[in-house]
Amino acid sequence: MGKDRLSLRQLLKRKYRVAPLPLVQDRLGEWFDEGFGQKLYQQQKACCEQSLNRHFGYRLTQLGVSPRHSLLLNLPPSHKFVLSRASDGASCQCEFDALPLPSDTIDVVLLHHVLDFSSHPHRALIEAARVVTAGGHLVIVGFNPFSAFGFYKWFAALWSGNAVWRHNSLRKGRVVDWLQLLSFQVSYTPLAYDKITGEQLREWKRKFSGRDLSRGAFYMIVAQKMVTPLRPIKSRYWPPLKVGSLAGLKQVQAEDGRCNKKEEK
Repeated sequence: MGKDRLSLRQLLKRKYRVAPLPLVQDRLGEWFDEGFGQKLYQQQKACCEQSLNRHFGYRLTQLGVSPRHSLLLNLPPSHKFVLSRASDGASCQCEFDALPLPSDTIDVVLLHHVLDFSSHPHRALIEAARVVTAGGHLVIVGFNPFSAFGFYKWFAALWSGNAVWRHNSLRKGRVVDWLQLLSFQVSYTPLAYDKITGEQLREWKRKFSGRDLSRGAFYMIVAQKMVTPLRPIKSRYWPPLKVGSLAGLKQVQAEDGRCNKKEEK
């Protein structure tokens, strides 16, 4: 009985285990190219453009599971590039927990489902936070486990071989806690696709369509890096003028006045 229970546990762990990203990156890119994945990508792109237009920076970097699906294309002109685990359309191929970038150099770093498909999501987040400059922004796009899409994952992973269903179910609150420990201040802005009107709610009750499945399927976090110096910097002030200096100044003026009188005579 114990062996059967152990084998069942191993089977479930294998079914839900996140595969190494280099092995599934091509399949994830194909999923974002068509059907539900394409619809979700367009929604994410629109939300990023709406939010990042207010946080302009000279250097923008995207760490993505699919380098062909950039969320930075329609943003204001700047130095934009994509880093990925594969070289398919990426500016550089690298590990997400060991970025080839110096610290405090990037104004905006966008993580496109990196935490969802990373074997060590906390390490990847720490590394991304390292390269963000002081006052810069870190943007995270991830699947929402408390959505219809997030709940469907647990059933789809059992019989489907699609890599998209084998991702980390990271709560938004958990990621926010990680960011706060890394000295980031999170701005809470509701997404446009999270707002449900009365007509849309009746539509959802009437039928369960792909559009309704995509509602709330992802979350986006925008956080600013707040850096406090280790040693407080005291404000400089002008020292008060000494009395002796005033006295000397009066004496010089008096002497100058006497000289001017002598010259007049």
